[in-house]
Amino acid sequence: MHRLKPAARLASLDENPRTAFPKAASLGAGAVEFDAWGPLRPRDLGTTARRELKALAGGCRLGFAAARAPLRHGLVEPSGMDPRLEYLGEAIALAADLGAAVLSVEAGQVPEKPETPACRALSQSLAHLAPLAERRGVAVALVTGLESGEVLARLLEPYPAEVFGVAFDPANWLTHGFDPSAELAALAARVRVAHATDARKSSPGRAALGVPLGDGDVPWPLLLAHLDAFGFAGWVTAREADDQARPEAMAHSLKVLRGWLAGPG
Repeated sequence: MHRLKPAARLASLDENPRTAFPKAASLGAGAVEFDAWGPLRPRDLGTTARRELKALAGGCRLGFAAARAPLRHGLVEPSGMDPRLEYLGEAIALAADLGAAVLSVEAGQVPEKPETPACRALSQSLAHLAPLAERRGVAVALVTGLESGEVLARLLEPYPAEVFGVAFDPANWLTHGFDPSAELAALAARVRVAHATDARKSSPGRAALGVPLGDGDVPWPLLLAHLDAFGFAGWVTAREADDQARPEAMAHSLKVLRGWLAGPG
């Protein structure tokens, strides 16, 4: 599994990139995933700031695994869509300028019936974003978990994987009652980045609980082997489930992740 590479979510280390970059490098990450919001909001970063940010990361021998574009209402809520699409266009441009080939987006639950208003809104959003992503060489990766792999694969079928892929989040699938090992097969060719979090099912009928990486029921070694066999050679990002900076937890997650990636295979 030496083709898979460990990355760290910047927000899980420190809000300030100047201090987060050295922390990520010291923990063995080869790249970072950043939120295109807060101090890294696209419209607040001019050309000079973007060059400086890229140089800071490069000085720590870090790349950018992915950008993340947080959305309050996803892409399934038809009202107020224009500002969200404008923001996503800005986030795509920022990702491209920093050398991140992936923008992860939580689009909301994909409806199983294509004729619903939510599904039409989502489909129209993808059609709007596709030329922007293709032109800048950035894959928009929808985060897995709220629907089956088959439903998500059907939504993305009209587009090449280089334009629309998925951010593989098996703990999110587990939390919502899916078997991540079974769901991965439908989307394996579309994985652009993987999110290394964990969860434990407490009992049948109850929600899964977030736990430290390696302490849950997500079969990460098996899933990493599957990703490698499917030809994925990208970044696996250790990240905390919330938006809080937890350097100690990140140190643990990266240690566990690096151990898995260095294993046989």
